[in-house]
Amino acid sequence: MANSTNNVQLTKSGKKAMRADSIQGFLMILLPLIGFLILQVYPIIWTFRWAFYNYNGIPSYTTFAGVDNFIKMFTTDLTYWKTWVQTLTFGVLKIPFEIPLAMIIALLLSRKGGKLTGFFRSAYYLPNVISVVVVGLLITNIFTYSGLINTWLLKLGIIKENIDWFTTKGKALTMLVSGAVWNTFGINVMYFLAALCNVPEDLYESATLDGASKWTQFWKITVPMISPVLSTILLLSVIGTLGVNEYIIVVTNGAPSGTTQTVMSYLTTKFVPGFSSETTPPLGYGCAMSLVTTVCFGLTSIGYNKINKKINSIF
Repeated sequence: MANSTNNVQLTKSGKKAMRADSIQGFLMILLPLIGFLILQVYPIIWTFRWAFYNYNGIPSYTTFAGVDNFIKMFTTDLTYWKTWVQTLTFGVLKIPFEIPLAMIIALLLSRKGGKLTGFFRSAYYLPNVISVVVVGLLITNIFTYSGLINTWLLKLGIIKENIDWFTTKGKALTMLVSGAVWNTFGINVMYFLAALCNVPEDLYESATLDGASKWTQFWKITVPMISPVLSTILLLSVIGTLGVNEYIIVVTNGAPSGTTQTVMSYLTTKFVPGFSSETTPPLGYGCAMSLVTTVCFGLTSIGYNKINKKINSIF
């Protein structure tokens, strides 16, 4: 009888402890959950609703548009699709420099016994900590007509007169890609370093004894061992490049003549109040564009994952 009473008490105390843990856990996630609902879920619902209206922020001028906004986007708005081409061009120019550069530096820093390794790790990571707006201002000042880049190129005899980096699309893209690579490759160096630390040294020692060269070891050992991290880094770089926004606005704002405008900077400067040149921008049309852009981003991620699975199967 006493044993059954003790079991009942233990069961009750266990339930109370579980209930207390549940309440504690719920309270811990309550604030992030509220932030997620307010800052993520609500804007998505709001955007989806107004995408089907002619809406400019003034209720009296709001009319139901149905799918007219989407039809206009796919049939007459060529500027939006040009910004997609320019975004992809920016990515094609940026990522082939960003990823290999980060891997090379990570390989150099991963060598044991290197002096000032910790200092260089911090130095390479520092640009990633700086605000994108600050980075944009730095790049703008460095590439001005009488800026640091032109001064160095003149002293080295590479150019005979100062270059105006904002006059042509090619020069502007060179400036943008240079600054973007400097800003983002540092975090990729950290990712690669973490991956390289997990590669067993025994594999390299065995390969050396078998007569494998450093180049062979890199392709046969290093790349397959870090391929999961490499695929993640590449995905983050692709998504980050597609979503580049503030950096473009600060440095060129689409100049010259909108040829460096990316899809996200176009949406911001065209439809976001405060950035748009229009007093009452067509928010409904902007919402429709945002939905299509989100779908395009999702399709890009799905396509990348499928390609990545085939690449991983090779390694």
